[in-house]
Amino acid sequence: MKVNKTDSFWTSYTDLMTSLFFIMLVLYVLTYVRMNTTIKLQKEKLAIIETVEENLKPLKSDQSLFTYEEQYKRFKLSFDVKFKLGESKLSNSTLEQYPTTIHKIDKAGEKLKSIIDNLKKAKEVNPKLKNVSYILVIAGYASRIGHDAYRNYELSYWRALNLRDYWYSKGIDFEAPEYNGLIDLQISGNGWGGVGRLQNNEEDNQRFLIQIFPKIGDFQ
Repeated sequence: MKVNKTDSFWTSYTDLMTSLFFIMLVLYVLTYVRMNTTIKLQKEKLAIIETVEENLKPLKSDQSLFTYEEQYKRFKLSFDVKFKLGESKLSNSTLEQYPTTIHKIDKAGEKLKSIIDNLKKAKEVNPKLKNVSYILVIAGYASRIGHDAYRNYELSYWRALNLRDYWYSKGIDFEAPEYNGLIDLQISGNGWGGVGRLQNNEEDNQRFLIQIFPKIGDFQ
């Protein structure tokens, strides 16, 4: 029996179009599923970020102890910490207005600890926060008075470390076992560097900055 060439062509063409349609359908389904998954993950991450921001609100609202610098996404102690020239320890002989300053430092440490404790409780009760941890940075600055740049980088680091040690002596330990997996404490000395240095009065750059960065790990 003689095969009609026209019939053969249309049969092959139909098979080709069917195969192409099937391929496009599969690609559409895969793209749709992938996009939905991506949108879902982004919504979950946004919800986590909003939860973290909500937990940090008390630190932003208590301006007697902390000032939030929106431009730099960081906190600073809202009161003056004036060291005598070349000093880094927190003591009656090294700080100006020691009784008032050390009282506020005590209160700031207690406030910061209460915020960290709230972050810990939130993580324990909210399964979505199980892969969330935080970097806590205590940073010291120095004024451009009395020493060269290298010495002031050292000085600002020791001031930050001594602040950490002072809070530790008061029972405020951000590296305690209870914070394992929650807090990564880092001590920083910014010396003459860093953004947002105060220009009007160089002595005001003797200050402490506190930064809390959420770290959001992978999740399903």
